[in-house]
Amino acid sequence: MFEIKAKDGLGRIGKLKINKKSIETPTLMPVINPNKIVIAPKDMADYGAEIIITNSYIIYRTNKLKEAALEKGIHKMLDFNGVIETDSGSFQMAAYGDIEIENKEILQFQKDIGVDIGTFLDIPTHPDSSYQKTLSDLEITLERAREAVEFDLNLNGTVQGGTHLDLRKKSAAEMSNLPFTVNPIGGVVPLMMEYRFSDLVDVILTVKGTLSPARPVHLFGAGHPMLLSLSVLLGCDLFDSAAYVLYAQDSRYLTSYGTKKLNEMKYLPCNCPVCRKYTPQELINESETKRLELLSSHNLYATFEELKIIKEAIHEGTLFELVETRIRSHPRLLLAYRKIKDYYSLLEEYDPITKRSALFYTGEESNFRPIVRRTKERTKDLTSKIYEDHLFFGKYPKELEFTYPFGQCEMEEERKEKGDPDLTDENTIMVIADYQFGIGVGEKLFHDAVIKRSKTKMIRYVYDQNGTMIATLRARDGLFTPNIEGSKRLKEIIPFPKNRIVVDDEAAPFIKEGANVFSKFVLDMDNTLRAYEEVLIVNSKDDLLGTGTLMLSPREIKAFERGMAVRTRWGIDKNNSTQESQIED
Repeated sequence: MFEIKAKDGLGRIGKLKINKKSIETPTLMPVINPNKIVIAPKDMADYGAEIIITNSYIIYRTNKLKEAALEKGIHKMLDFNGVIETDSGSFQMAAYGDIEIENKEILQFQKDIGVDIGTFLDIPTHPDSSYQKTLSDLEITLERAREAVEFDLNLNGTVQGGTHLDLRKKSAAEMSNLPFTVNPIGGVVPLMMEYRFSDLVDVILTVKGTLSPARPVHLFGAGHPMLLSLSVLLGCDLFDSAAYVLYAQDSRYLTSYGTKKLNEMKYLPCNCPVCRKYTPQELINESETKRLELLSSHNLYATFEELKIIKEAIHEGTLFELVETRIRSHPRLLLAYRKIKDYYSLLEEYDPITKRSALFYTGEESNFRPIVRRTKERTKDLTSKIYEDHLFFGKYPKELEFTYPFGQCEMEEERKEKGDPDLTDENTIMVIADYQFGIGVGEKLFHDAVIKRSKTKMIRYVYDQNGTMIATLRARDGLFTPNIEGSKRLKEIIPFPKNRIVVDDEAAPFIKEGANVFSKFVLDMDNTLRAYEEVLIVNSKDDLLGTGTLMLSPREIKAFERGMAVRTRWGIDKNNSTQESQIED
């Protein structure tokens, strides 16, 4: 139902399949007020919306809407063919203290009108409520959650608990054990309204550390583009907000770096259809109804544009860089980002080992990225003839100067001259192998190495004395891709279960022929592995089946029942023991 397509930090591009419909995450669910529609649901696809959210309680309490929804179904009533999620009235409960409906009653109504994702009647406790009040509300929420899963309906399992982090953990653990489709994080709107972003970071990362990674996470009430990149980095997949309309009602203009008042603007810094056609003064001169429609339209365009930028950053591996530019739009966002240093273990577990793009140093906050501490830990026991100092990573072996992340890092100072006559190619490949696969591996792996350089004079291929390829040194990140010969050697050098993915016998014959490894076929694995590492694929007897690139973290692989765990590069039975004569440089 949900699978990951790309990763960076805790952020991910995913595919969520609901009732034969697919949506790509991260994405926004525009809120539709069925009593006051500003932008028609049927037009939402023009902005990029694949999913919308409306309020089942409002529909239930409005006779005309209730009759139409029961007669036509929610999709025909709203004239929207995509995924429709509904809230249950919890927002109204938070605003007015109580509502006139029972949990089972609103769940049955959501099922009757054909929603794609429903929500049970959770209690959104205010963040500043006492511990006892929050615990009491949470117990009711959990009781209603257990009641809700009896319904044949895709459901949100909302995580509550205020700012009491132990209660957030308790709620997240309970929700993970129940068969919900999505896990929203609720009760956080007051934190966003009061710019308490540091508290928000604590809540999100506490929940993410407990929830199953196989569940998409919905940050209830978040929809301002300024907050989206940080929220995605922390692991949120879905967002909903009426901000596009609410801000427009007050003649406010949304951007990725904050909110502007229309009457204080001279230019519109956007190229959406609205901003291409109008000036700020021309929008002010429009009727109130028309201005509301136009500003709401811009606000939606701005929000979906930011989500596209975020997804491209995930694809490139530059999400941290993007976030570090966005957080400078507000001092409290900057302060909140610094909280990630308290959650190093969680972020490091999910952050890929290598990325498509170079690292850019944007300021002191760049030092909080998990790759900085991880890299220091991986290099501390390496030995070298020559060391250099790196502004990011400190002392490191000169042999790694072209290896990720050392050779793919842009700092505020010019880097020193590359290369050193005292370093041999043999030294270099052995240190890289030690860095990538473990101390002592390089000398055993490449004891008989014959090294060939590319046209650009960089080390590229490593063969044995008979001309059989052992490994390729990738130009992109300066790390090794082992061939079958190299994989056979690594299996003998590295003790079980290190650097291995163990698959069941059903999948083994296909993997030997080069098929990819899917999560459901993985029996066990080395838990110290990280996404995008090169791994050995073996059966339960430690027989080598192939080699490939790990696509997910170990915890994700264990949690997911579908999706690719390893992209297989070589199958042991496939004819891939490349000879030197087969390589064209």
